[in-house]
Amino acid sequence: MSMSIRQFEPSRAVEVIAPRYGSGYCIGGRLVLTAAHLLGDVGSSCTVRAKQSFGEKAAHTIWKAKNLDIALIELPSEVERVEATVLGKLPKANTSEKLDFQMYAYPRWGRTQRDAGKTAAGGRQIEGVIYLADTSPDGLLVLEPQRLPTAVTTVQSEWEGASGAAIVCDGLVIAVQSQHQNPKRPASLEASPLWTVYDDKQWQQLLERHGIKPEMEVAHLRESLPRSPFSAASFHFSTYRPETWTGREDALFELTQALQNGSCLLLIHGMTGIGKTTLAERLAAEFAMPETYYVVAFDQGDHSKSFSRGALAILQTLGDDTAQQLPDEQLLPHLLQTLEQHPCWLQLDSVEYLLSQNDDGESHFSDLTWLDFFYQFLTQSSNARIVLTSQALPTDLVNRCLRYDNLWQDFSLAGLERDLWLALFNNYGVTPQTDQDTQHLYSIADYFEGHPLILKMIAGDIGKRPFNGDVSKYWQEYYSQRQNQLPPKLRQSQEQRARSWVNQTIQSLPDLPRQMLQHCAVFRRPVPETFYRVMLPELTPNDADSTLMMLKNRNLVEDHDLLAGQFWLRQHNLIREVAYANLKRDRSVWEAAERQAAHLWLNSYVPAPDALNIESVRGYLEAFDHYCEIEDWEEACAVLDTQIDSPTKEALHWQLETWGYYQDEIRLYERVLGQTSTERDILWHRGFGLAYSRLGDFANATRYLQGGLQLAKNIADKASESKILGNLGTVYLFKGQYEQAINYYLQDLEIAREIGDRRGESYALGNLGIAYKNLGQYEQAINYYQQPLVIARETGDRYSESLALGNLGIAYESQGNFDQAIKNFQQWLIIAREIGNRKGESSALGSIGSAYINLGQYELAIDYCQQSLTINHEICDRRGEGLNLGNLGIAYTNLREYDQAFDYANQHLAVAREIGDRRGEGAGLRELGVTLLRQESIAEALENLEAALNIFQEVKSRHDEAEALKNLGELYQVLGEIDVARQYAQQALALATELDISLKDECLGLMEKLETGGG
Repeated sequence: MSMSIRQFEPSRAVEVIAPRYGSGYCIGGRLVLTAAHLLGDVGSSCTVRAKQSFGEKAAHTIWKAKNLDIALIELPSEVERVEATVLGKLPKANTSEKLDFQMYAYPRWGRTQRDAGKTAAGGRQIEGVIYLADTSPDGLLVLEPQRLPTAVTTVQSEWEGASGAAIVCDGLVIAVQSQHQNPKRPASLEASPLWTVYDDKQWQQLLERHGIKPEMEVAHLRESLPRSPFSAASFHFSTYRPETWTGREDALFELTQALQNGSCLLLIHGMTGIGKTTLAERLAAEFAMPETYYVVAFDQGDHSKSFSRGALAILQTLGDDTAQQLPDEQLLPHLLQTLEQHPCWLQLDSVEYLLSQNDDGESHFSDLTWLDFFYQFLTQSSNARIVLTSQALPTDLVNRCLRYDNLWQDFSLAGLERDLWLALFNNYGVTPQTDQDTQHLYSIADYFEGHPLILKMIAGDIGKRPFNGDVSKYWQEYYSQRQNQLPPKLRQSQEQRARSWVNQTIQSLPDLPRQMLQHCAVFRRPVPETFYRVMLPELTPNDADSTLMMLKNRNLVEDHDLLAGQFWLRQHNLIREVAYANLKRDRSVWEAAERQAAHLWLNSYVPAPDALNIESVRGYLEAFDHYCEIEDWEEACAVLDTQIDSPTKEALHWQLETWGYYQDEIRLYERVLGQTSTERDILWHRGFGLAYSRLGDFANATRYLQGGLQLAKNIADKASESKILGNLGTVYLFKGQYEQAINYYLQDLEIAREIGDRRGESYALGNLGIAYKNLGQYEQAINYYQQPLVIARETGDRYSESLALGNLGIAYESQGNFDQAIKNFQQWLIIAREIGNRKGESSALGSIGSAYINLGQYELAIDYCQQSLTINHEICDRRGEGLNLGNLGIAYTNLREYDQAFDYANQHLAVAREIGDRRGEGAGLRELGVTLLRQESIAEALENLEAALNIFQEVKSRHDEAEALKNLGELYQVLGEIDVARQYAQQALALATELDISLKDECLGLMEKLETGGG
């Protein structure tokens, strides 16, 4: 099907001339939607007229709803087909909510009187409101039109002729105007909703034949946008200051109207320095709330154009520190869901960094997923607002979203108008004293066409020594001389003139301020003021203070934020770009500046006490990028190798993996791969493989691990070869291909023993135990688990000992030996706490809780699972969080506290889906199914259990598959379908017997009940 149109288009309206006069609407292909009472039987002829397109044509009635006033007309083949509209329905009613509607009709009151008593039809666009709580005795929609007939009769309705008009809400065709029953009440109409015929098979077939999707979307309930009760001081704005705000009333009015009319996406575009961010912040001060106002600036950081990196930056800003654990394909729906569930005001600055130019000079998004994001954001029911600022207009976004112009608005921002020029100078402390002063200021502003940043810089120059506010002195002694160096106004664009002035301003600075500005241009994000003061190490503290003060006074450096009692500074993009280009002209000076910046990030950056994990290592990440800029790969790699002060004491790149920042980890490897030694490249290949496997991207994981394996073989690096073979085994373990995993683990084990790597041998044996446990071969698994325990105790490796104890406990639990399992888990817990392994401590606590569930000691299980869950949240272990949520749900189900059980199961399912854990998703669905079964919600229980079974079979989790089969047997037992129940119970018993797990006793019990009458 071609793209559907979600927009009210009056040009689609037609007149139904005969058999009865009324209105209609072309909904796609050659189909006209109208009212059934206007037409004869199905198959009969009718006459339709569209004056502006096909004229008057004979057509046929091809479908009429049963007992509803809805019908379809098919136009003749010579009429050109039209694009499909989108059909819709109203959201669930709440008494306080309403929706605007539109229709185009041919009512009696729109007719014009002609000679001899004749009348001519006149079409009318009619708008109004649907109050969702209003009801009609006939089940129709109640419409309150705003445009009404001027005269009212008691005999014939003035709305005669409007019957058959399509009712459009939020761009969706939702209903058909029915016959007006009460001429005395012209302010109230009724319409037949389309969702009442949704299940009609013939309706669906006819729509599909004409390229129209039968599925109905839900009209959006966009909340009205109240004014913010907070002052601008409540926000952390980067550029907007009420005391220096100048004009822009037309822009504010237009954008405010758009917001109040339901627009949820604004795009402010214009050249650099023109005031886009300031205008966006001014709008936020008007409508946003400080606690839900967020800003992401794409000119900061690594300047990636990819949607994945941008989406992660947005989600992290919104407080989601775990989205890095999602595969790329899940980021788009996850971000949309986040915005829908947590409405906010989101400002995305410097969108031009996401764009590229095509051959025609048009700017397009480099990653087309951005288009999908904005398009889907517009069409989802979200009360979030997004404001974009960009130097370039992304024409592909305009073209993609053109049909949703009621939901978004773009605004081209130019320089300040002439009548605001003096006001801006005055706001920055420059007031003309004479008519000559006024003329000078007008001449300056005219040359730069009211460019706010340049005028602000010039105001800073005038206000300080040696001019001290004397406009004429500035003009005569400074500006007129520099103006001679500038090209005539007509020979350069406004942006070129602005860049030239910035460059001249920088070049005319005294040495120390110029050097500080240019050296600090290496910073890619706002930095503490102290960084500026020590960026030139040879400066005394007094010189540094006076130098920085000059830059601030001349508006070349701006206060960005106040954190922990210290100002953070930034340079405007235009100033930074020019200053950085000047700095790079001397390579040695540029490299020294990048090194000094790296040194400051490594030694002087202090993260906030409550900083996210990623922000606690921001200094290392920024230093890494500074070294990469100058291609000092050894120093960059040394940063990656730095041991982080965390409970696990890992190198930076491994620490990111432990925290779940897989995408950031991959970005680091991308920069250094192939830049240093083969030994390091082997390590980076391993890192790639592990990160991609965590993301569920097994193809890339295998590709990088195989590449690293070949490099290790090339240089006879047996230790690395062993590790990578083990990593490859784990990839296949995650994929459920256990035999292939065992093959790699055996190769890993052989090499580890060959080179005397006892810890490597221990890991390989433990992994073999895991693989055999997943195959249901528990005796073999226990045998492999016991061997690493012996090795760990021989070598004093407490960490490996704890892992072996945990694995043994899991194997015993699978066999139903819960008391032995708990003993192993308790020893695991003791060692984990002893060595400070918080993740191990959490896993041990959760495992004890799981064992107590199996023993029926649910209160005790809940206590252990809650302790484990607390640590999960502390260390951002989403997978562990999901397991504990699931176990808590199971415990509460068995305690018959179904509301809590249902809540925990839903949370487990949500976490599993967020991190791409398919087995966890299946477990969450099974938990929901069991809880619903206990509540006798049979249909929903069946849906969840069948979905869970499909996932378990997909990922080859045979233990879980057996559980789901047993649950389905229990469900059909409740339904009284004993034969079906017996089939599921037999399958569960066969699998449990093959796996030799304790579940087989439960299956035997179920079979016995079924054989003795189903009870």
